[in-house]
Amino acid sequence: YTMNLDRFKTIVADPPWAETGGGKICRRAQKHYPVVKDGDMAGVLATAPCWHPADDCHLWLWVSNNRLPLGLSIMTTLGFRYVTNLVWVKDRFGIGQYLRGQHEICLFGVRGKTMMPPIRNVPSVVHAPRTRHSAKPDLVFDAIERVSPGEPRLEMFARQPRSGWTVWGNEVNTGGLHDEP
Repeated sequence: YTMNLDRFKTIVADPPWAETGGGKICRRAQKHYPVVKDGDMAGVLATAPCWHPADDCHLWLWVSNNRLPLGLSIMTTLGFRYVTNLVWVKDRFGIGQYLRGQHEICLFGVRGKTMMPPIRNVPSVVHAPRTRHSAKPDLVFDAIERVSPGEPRLEMFARQPRSGWTVWGNEVNTGGLHDEP
């Protein structure tokens, strides 16, 4: 494990939102990993040992449907300007009280110079099957790498090592930083 002190040009964060509701059956995130209260999330992100965004940086922030307004607020608090979003459409629906969710939203924001992508024909929707809880498909990271130029790249709350990325999260390395070649 190494501490990467580079300032990241691309940051992907998949926060452990403390979901509520769901009826009698608990399928929420806290069954899988420790979660963070809504009011604490911006502080957890900003004080993480890996939080070193470059002056010109792209932020990809995963939000659950009911955390959309909070995600937009957190993005602003962290100094990023919301631009658009990416949607992952899954092969089957999951839980939901009003509508059964079959997609996840990833907010895209920038700070500093806009840094236009080298490839501009990246669709805003990725179709890929679900796998283990909260793991994002490689197709999503392929799209992010095509839109967000250059390295270094950071994935916060990572679930697995990723080639070419620094990863941080308790599922990959007990909370430390790890660089993947």
